[in-house]
Amino acid sequence: MKNIKFEPDWKRSKEQIWDNYFEELTSNKQITKRSFSFRYLYATAAAAIILLFTLPNFYVKTVNANRGERIIHTLPDGSTVSLNSESTLKYKPLVWFLGKSVQLSGEALFEVIKGKDFKVITSNGSVSVLGTSFNVYVREDDFSVTCYTGKVAVEAMSNSERVVLERNTKFASNKDGVFKTITSESFTKGNSWSENRFVFVSEDLSKVLKELERQYNIKVTVDRNLNYSYTGSFEKINDPYEVLKIVTTPFDMKVSGNGKEFKITFED
Repeated sequence: MKNIKFEPDWKRSKEQIWDNYFEELTSNKQITKRSFSFRYLYATAAAAIILLFTLPNFYVKTVNANRGERIIHTLPDGSTVSLNSESTLKYKPLVWFLGKSVQLSGEALFEVIKGKDFKVITSNGSVSVLGTSFNVYVREDDFSVTCYTGKVAVEAMSNSERVVLERNTKFASNKDGVFKTITSESFTKGNSWSENRFVFVSEDLSKVLKELERQYNIKVTVDRNLNYSYTGSFEKINDPYEVLKIVTTPFDMKVSGNGKEFKITFED
């Protein structure tokens, strides 16, 4: 039988075969695939780092005091905030020590521990302070700040006015929206709502009644428009009917109702 010999269609040396195989392993397609993998890992790591540093800035702590309720809240640095009825406090606890600031709507008494600057931001103005106690009131267009100890700097949003208050001094707007600074020994923490006292100095009677509504979670209706100013100081008692009588008696008004709804009429 004759020897049969097969001749391959290709003629390559071992070196050529190895070079071709290695070329396939290191082709642009493989490199591109691996490069994409590295870029994906890099982008994922970068996104995780960005998220780690930005997420704390998005978390906001909200503290609410409802009608007829008062809340004492401690801030991350140990400063305390007493929230009056129908008030809200907001701040960022995870980045607190990068810039101590809170947002307030309603009314609150602050007892600030000495340290870095502390700022209270409201829709009507801001208060900057370093270790002191002060009260901030902001409801609709009304804005006032009362300093009990230390010093506070107040900036009113309406006219960009800036004043520095010392102890027993109050900065507030009058009926015409003009701000004025008043100093009085009656402006003390002992005479404030936080000590269960009502203190009103030449305050619109309608605003006084609104404050009583907030404090007692009641509804008060009046049979005509009120154009009176009220000045008075008294302890907070449990019965809202008795409180309404204290406030309305000087104006010859009559209080009726009980529980949660009261009506005020003028005696003829």
